[in-house]
Amino acid sequence: MADLALAGLRWAASPIVNELLTKASAYLSVDMVREIQRLEATVLPQFELVIQAAQKSPHRGILEAWLRRLKEAYYDAEDLLDEHEYNVLEGKAKSEKSLLLGEHGSSSTATTVMKPFHAAMSRARNLLPQNRRLISKMNELKAILTEAQQLRDLLGLPHGNTVEWPAAAPTSVPTTTSLPTSKVFGRDRDRDRIVDFLLGKTTTAEASSAKYSGLAIVGLGGMGKSTLAQYVYNDKRIEECFDIRMWVCISRKLDVHRHTREIIESAKKGECPRVDNLDTLQCKLRDILQESQKFLLVLDDVWFEKSHNETEWELFLAPLVSKQSGSKVLVTSRSKTLPAAICCEQEHVIHLKNMDDTEFLALFKHHAFSGAEIKDQVLRTKLEDTAVEIAKRLGQCPLAAKVLGSRLCRKKDIAEWKAALKIGDLSDPFTSLLWSYEKLDPRLQRCFLYCSLFPKGHRYESNELVHLWVAEGFVGSCNLSRRTLEEVGMDYFNDMVSVSFFQLVFHIYCDSYYVMHDILHDFAESLSREDCFRLEDDNVTEIPCTVRHLSIHVHSMQKHKQIICKLHHLRTIICIDPLMDGPSDIFDGMLRNQRKLRVLSLSFYNSKNLPESIGELKHLRYLNLIRTLVSELPRSLCTLYHLQLLWLNHMVENLPDKLCNLRKLRHLGAYVNDFAIEKPICQILNIGKLTSLQHIYVFSVQKKQGYELRQLKDLNELGGSLKVKNLENVIGKDEAVESKLYLKSRLKELALEWSSENGMDAMDILEGLRPPPQLSKLTIEGYRSDTYPGWLLERSYFENLESFQLSNCSLLEGLPPDTELLRNCSRLRINFVPNLKELSNLPAGLTDLSIGWCPLLMFITNNELGQHDLRENIIMKAADLASKLALMWEVDSGKEVRRVLFEDYVSLIRLMTLMMDDDISKHLQIIGSVLVPEEREDKENIIKAWLFCHEQRIRFIYGRAMEMPLVLPSGLCELSLSSCSITDEALAICLGGLTSLRTLQLKYNMALTTLPSEKVFEHLTKLDRLVVSGCLCLKSLGGLRAAPSLSCFNCWDCPSLELARGAELMPLNLASNLSILGCILAADSFINGLPHLKHLSIDVCRCSPSLSIGHLTSLESLCLNGLPDLCFVEGLSSLHLKRLSLVDVANLTAKCISPFRVQESLTVSSSVLLNHMLMAEGFTAPPNLTLLDCKEPSVSFEEPANLSSVKHLHFSCCETESLPRNLKSVSSLESLSIERCPNIASLPDLPSSLQRITILNCPVLMKNCQEPDGESWPKISHVRWKSFPPKSIWLP
Repeated sequence: MADLALAGLRWAASPIVNELLTKASAYLSVDMVREIQRLEATVLPQFELVIQAAQKSPHRGILEAWLRRLKEAYYDAEDLLDEHEYNVLEGKAKSEKSLLLGEHGSSSTATTVMKPFHAAMSRARNLLPQNRRLISKMNELKAILTEAQQLRDLLGLPHGNTVEWPAAAPTSVPTTTSLPTSKVFGRDRDRDRIVDFLLGKTTTAEASSAKYSGLAIVGLGGMGKSTLAQYVYNDKRIEECFDIRMWVCISRKLDVHRHTREIIESAKKGECPRVDNLDTLQCKLRDILQESQKFLLVLDDVWFEKSHNETEWELFLAPLVSKQSGSKVLVTSRSKTLPAAICCEQEHVIHLKNMDDTEFLALFKHHAFSGAEIKDQVLRTKLEDTAVEIAKRLGQCPLAAKVLGSRLCRKKDIAEWKAALKIGDLSDPFTSLLWSYEKLDPRLQRCFLYCSLFPKGHRYESNELVHLWVAEGFVGSCNLSRRTLEEVGMDYFNDMVSVSFFQLVFHIYCDSYYVMHDILHDFAESLSREDCFRLEDDNVTEIPCTVRHLSIHVHSMQKHKQIICKLHHLRTIICIDPLMDGPSDIFDGMLRNQRKLRVLSLSFYNSKNLPESIGELKHLRYLNLIRTLVSELPRSLCTLYHLQLLWLNHMVENLPDKLCNLRKLRHLGAYVNDFAIEKPICQILNIGKLTSLQHIYVFSVQKKQGYELRQLKDLNELGGSLKVKNLENVIGKDEAVESKLYLKSRLKELALEWSSENGMDAMDILEGLRPPPQLSKLTIEGYRSDTYPGWLLERSYFENLESFQLSNCSLLEGLPPDTELLRNCSRLRINFVPNLKELSNLPAGLTDLSIGWCPLLMFITNNELGQHDLRENIIMKAADLASKLALMWEVDSGKEVRRVLFEDYVSLIRLMTLMMDDDISKHLQIIGSVLVPEEREDKENIIKAWLFCHEQRIRFIYGRAMEMPLVLPSGLCELSLSSCSITDEALAICLGGLTSLRTLQLKYNMALTTLPSEKVFEHLTKLDRLVVSGCLCLKSLGGLRAAPSLSCFNCWDCPSLELARGAELMPLNLASNLSILGCILAADSFINGLPHLKHLSIDVCRCSPSLSIGHLTSLESLCLNGLPDLCFVEGLSSLHLKRLSLVDVANLTAKCISPFRVQESLTVSSSVLLNHMLMAEGFTAPPNLTLLDCKEPSVSFEEPANLSSVKHLHFSCCETESLPRNLKSVSSLESLSIERCPNIASLPDLPSSLQRITILNCPVLMKNCQEPDGESWPKISHVRWKSFPPKSIWLP
């Protein structure tokens, strides 16, 4: 086994060099190709033996020097080859014709040596001026390889002996879901001991100071300190005791600024805005913790020596104060020497001891025997015996057990396991890590070492890491299949996960995040120090000149300009944290010297322009501008012919014309908030030339040349999701067929959309748009035909279609007739299909069903059809509904009522066509007037017209000739019924068998008068969320109180609903959210019940002058919006609210507001009300303050209102013409947001503390804030983050 120095160089003599030779062969003479092929065939296979022999030889230094020369020559040859390929691509872009080198010369991923041309062509190649440098470098490489034969003789190795290199990453690696569980072995006693201390009684000293006490877990690296701390941190007893828990990884060097920000992010479970002022950060942390009863802070991997600075730690921990005594700081460290500021007595230092032998063996076997079961019992017994021997030699190191066990798990072969026993000192974690590392394929070794670029504790996202590996050229192509480099790279990553080099920490939406253990990180760093460097300290004066990959973790590159400019071989710059440098500093000052850059990931600089000099980075493959303010791209970008990945931020609206010249582009996208939301980019002229492109968010068909549907023809690498819009612009079926969608086998999701009724026959077009059979999701929108295309009638066309959606398909009358077509479908969406008359052929495995605006769907039971009295009773109650609608109309001048009537109007039009006469037509016209402001009828006429049509609808539903029950698959989890009719009994019967139902939405159902009985709800044991909206005739919640698991209930626009003592009608355990909108409340609606409710929202309702909410003792958030009758809220002062919103509650009295306190966020619509609160004795403004929907022409903050605690100020949808003139007095303000305030034209003076400003949909103000001539620009020029997003930022 090689030592660390040799291991770090080992990949240079691996088959990776073979790939370089293969690529270069396209430019070399036949003779040179043959000679290099001979050398790599005879020399490279022996290098494993050479390295092993040199380990124990006095000639080891010669081998190290030789490997370094080989690596340098490899890099240089690769760069020269890159330049040649750039010239070929440039020539092709300029002339669109092949050069002398031939068409094949443009490919850098050739997988076989080109068949030799005749001798004349071979000689001609060598005479080309641009090839001479490459030929010279390849001769040098050949000479170095030749020396290897002498080195082999020097070491006394016989000729012909070879050792196999580790196999490449398998084409199919178990996914992370099959990995061993994060089970903890042998630490229950330690966990309980620590938990007992953390929950123990507080000392007198602690009680008097209201501070914290410390506890430390001390042990050698890899002993499981962090695992034990996690075990404690996630213990239910700890979760219940501490209302704020925070976890921060320190790792080596304390950075007071960065680690304070990370504590805030952990406490708030979200990103902390970038703040440069440490005092501001620490005040923010203190404010958060002062609102907590008790907190637990875990500081993982603390490194402290007596020589270190105690003052830094005192400063770092100064903000740690809570309301009550008993807060704790839990530390893990390799040293028992700890900063005094942690307040950890010696008796509170737990020295982690070795695990019990039995438990340690169980840990090792848990990893070594995971995966497929060993059916051969003889082999199993032998491996069990060997496992006992290996475990004894691992020195009780859990990390070594995990890594070595995970590696052995992949090859359950007795010879392999016996070989592990021959490794040196397995008790040293580095020994087992080195053994596992050497078992990796050389390509994976390079990928692993590259990860040392990121700081300890970094959360790795697999896709992002794979894109970097591909751009660096670390990922080898797979010759045996059509798999992409990214798929191969993901195999690499999964391979490293499977051997525990990475650990899964959590999922967010569809993304998984991983971490690397600190010892593994140290290991990677020790092997890669010649190539990779992290610039983390402003005191750094030198970086090794051999470094090729650099990550930046400082505020400014400008301070390190001199040493960065000396790195002439630099290939990578990744900004981990935001830079304060401008683009001219970065590009003109430094990057012009870094002509070999392949990866450039920038983070926030203060300009919207990307300099033209970007075009000088000819080797660039990866350009990430997401975390910048760049909105304008230079034309020179189109000369980066090697570019594979271009990620933009949401502010880029136009792309350069010749972007189609970037033939190697594989990934192009615009994102908001670090990949959280993808934004469509403008259409690319002649996008069809980008045949390597793997993703297009939206393709909008145009009739202009270069934008036609046929541009998709050769884009067969497209994967993920694709939306094709404006299909009415397709000129005929031939063009649709020419797009060859069926060949795009990597696509998983496809949406086909017509935006208007113009254009060719939709059925012909859709027939030509035959999708790939491998689709998992298909959406058809705007389709204008009553017939499905042939491929939707083929019962076995789709292999695994999981989701099917029809939207705005006005002529279709049913689903595709063959149930086999949708046999694998679990999700079905049908929206705006007005002719849909029945819901048959539903897939048996359906779990998610949504039906909306299908008015001809009328679900009713046979029993109800015969009840004429029931029908007349519903109609008779219409008069009562009229008065309630009129009452609700007065709240907001009919805005909400008109919105609901419009939603129903769309359904009524279709339904009434079946019974149309002049009288109905006249009433529909009156209802339709709600859409045209200048033609609006008065409320009485509109309500009367709607009631007339509604009565006709009820008679039509109950006058049907036969029943139509709604029969749904029993496994349904999500159900949404909107703007279709279902009667009370039909709903009850439908829900009766849906025991898996989690979410139920009932919207704009005018036939519904009551929810089902308690008996029905008792069986809905998994129902978690219920939405009832726009059901104007609903009078009763039925047996809702019996729903055992309901946590969220939205009741919107149900004015007929009886809500007297309404809380008693709802489940007692309703805990998460209750939202009531457009209803009529009574004074006692919240008198009893709902003791666990955390969030209550009441919007646009009629109510009594007083509401009592004092019984809602768990309430954390309260929103009162649009309540003209409300004068007093009883019990408000007794609540400990975190968030409060008081918008358009003009009659709310000062008596109600004065004693009130709010911790985190306050939203109001009146500056008068706000000032009254600010001036109240003892009132402290919360950190987040919002003025929403303010109608006042001007707003001001009265002096001497104390606003020093306000950190984030937001103005939204206000009619005010100016901001407060004394805004500068908000001395701690960090962010200011102004959205949809069209009358605001300029800014007042702003506080110097301001770090971020966002202006959205304020056209005049945005113009006045533009650099450099805008009137308000001088007032925001000092602000580091400026965002002026376009209106369409959130639109798909």
